[in-house]
Amino acid sequence: MSAIAAGFPSQTLPLMPGAAALATSFDASASPAVASIVASNSKASAAEMLDYYTKTLTAQGFTAVPNASASSSASSAIAAAGTLVRDFVRSNGSETAAITVVTANGQAVATVGVSVAPASLK
Repeated sequence: MSAIAAGFPSQTLPLMPGAAALATSFDASASPAVASIVASNSKASAAEMLDYYTKTLTAQGFTAVPNASASSSASSAIAAAGTLVRDFVRSNGSETAAITVVTANGQAVATVGVSVAPASLK
């Protein structure tokens, strides 16, 4: 049984090649619509997964949000713990996306979520 739900917007949040979907969720009836995917990859590093999903989101018009200086110590602590985090916005901030990648049991595990206009989910 696939962990990707029927109707999941896989063009918006594609499964990284070589990765396995652990879970998906989406609600296109809400405004903003929300979708998320949790995927693991034993052959890619956490940085490679972050890069893949960063490219996927920026290709859709999202812009990475710079880390705020007030949270730089928190960002450093998160990075030191092996967690990679990147936030994105588009449509003047009305649409958002986030990527979090951790390494667990020798596998990179990414959680990627979007909160977008319902028509944006594809």
